[in-house]
Amino acid sequence: MRSTRRRDPEGTILFKELQLTLPQENADGSRTEASGRGYFPGKWNGADVTVKDSKRFAETNGWGYFNFNHHEPKAPMAKVKSKDECAYCHIANAKKDEVWTQFYPLLDNKDAR
Repeated sequence: MRSTRRRDPEGTILFKELQLTLPQENADGSRTEASGRGYFPGKWNGADVTVKDSKRFAETNGWGYFNFNHHEPKAPMAKVKSKDECAYCHIANAKKDEVWTQFYPLLDNKDAR
């Protein structure tokens, strides 16, 4: 019988690129471009990286959380974030294995692995 809770394999790396949005033109923060009205990516603003390593990050349920250049501008390397900075929220609220799949339908609707 398959588990209903998805577990990512050891060594999994999740990378989320952070971008600012182009300046707003409309009251709701959107702007109008040739392709239509919406929110459009602007300048790159760093990356959030999560690494699955149950031994190294046992205190945070097997995940290490890192941030590059968003909160630590121009940092060539990132230090693992403490449980209070990232993991606590993932542990309490993320839907599957401390990963926010509920905001990504393609991930959320996949069968459990």
